[in-house]
Amino acid sequence: MTIRWPVAASLAALVGGAGLAALVLAFCAEGEDEPGIVRPPTRTPFSRTVTVARTPSSGTLSAVSPSGPTATPSNGGPAPEDTAEVPTAPPEEATPSGETTLPPDETPLAPSPTQPAGTPTPVPPTPTLPAATVTSPLGLPDLVVLDTFVSSDRVGLRLGNKGGGELPAGQEVEFRVRGVTAEKVTLGEALLPGASVEVIFENQVIYRPELLLAVADPNNVIPEEDDDNNGLAKQLAPDVALDLSVHGVFRAVDAPRLRVVIQNPTAAPAIQVTAAVTVFLGDAGEPAAESTYQLTIEPLGFETVEVMGVAALPGTQVRVVVEMTDPPDADPANNVWEGTIS
Repeated sequence: MTIRWPVAASLAALVGGAGLAALVLAFCAEGEDEPGIVRPPTRTPFSRTVTVARTPSSGTLSAVSPSGPTATPSNGGPAPEDTAEVPTAPPEEATPSGETTLPPDETPLAPSPTQPAGTPTPVPPTPTLPAATVTSPLGLPDLVVLDTFVSSDRVGLRLGNKGGGELPAGQEVEFRVRGVTAEKVTLGEALLPGASVEVIFENQVIYRPELLLAVADPNNVIPEEDDDNNGLAKQLAPDVALDLSVHGVFRAVDAPRLRVVIQNPTAAPAIQVTAAVTVFLGDAGEPAAESTYQLTIEPLGFETVEVMGVAALPGTQVRVVVEMTDPPDADPANNVWEGTIS
């Protein structure tokens, strides 16, 4: 479309005049609220109230957020977002400088005039209790040696329990005889209050009258009502007269050495007895050899000794004498063997 110049100038003047008139009207009506004039919306400044509370002496900050904004825009629109940062402390954040963060296994205490907050809670030590001793609900046992006796020349005793509690089965009891530990005996059954049991010591023998002291539990290992009544001294004597005899004489197979078999014909053991063996050849009045031995022979048992310095040749006439010197031999008649070596 082609616009002629006079027409274009008229349109420009019309637009300019209308704009000027509008400005004049706005200036004259400033400060009045007339319905006919449309004003742009007025923005009320948005504000947020933040309260910061400090706990006395604890050094911990806490931020209290408001329940909502205190002002709303007049146009009813959503409140603009406030860019101000609210001071909050995340759970894992360390406390302010000057305070020590507690490790996970320590508990803070409430602040007090003598103990500031953050002091680790002291853990009391676990007390060490002494090991309990298992005893009878009725009380402790009380071991006493009621009697000592001799059985086939072996020393024995009768052990009693005078306490209110029992000595359980399987309990090991030590005994001292003649100042040395004789044996340790394990009880096959419980020793009840008022009961007793007999014990015979295999290696404690008596061959002559003797005042013998026997003590039960000499080291006081077993808990008892009274540890001072565990011993008894009594005069004892052998009940079997110990005897040794010559059972036989022969020649060794591999060499011409003389061997003598000695027998214990009694029911009592011969423990560490001293025996002298004397050998005579033919009709000689002087011995060809003399030897001394320490022998241990069980009841009705045998022991073979070899006599040095004698040539035992076949057909040799010999006489052998065995004498027990400690203790004395009960029957000297069976201590001699005389014959020919085969």
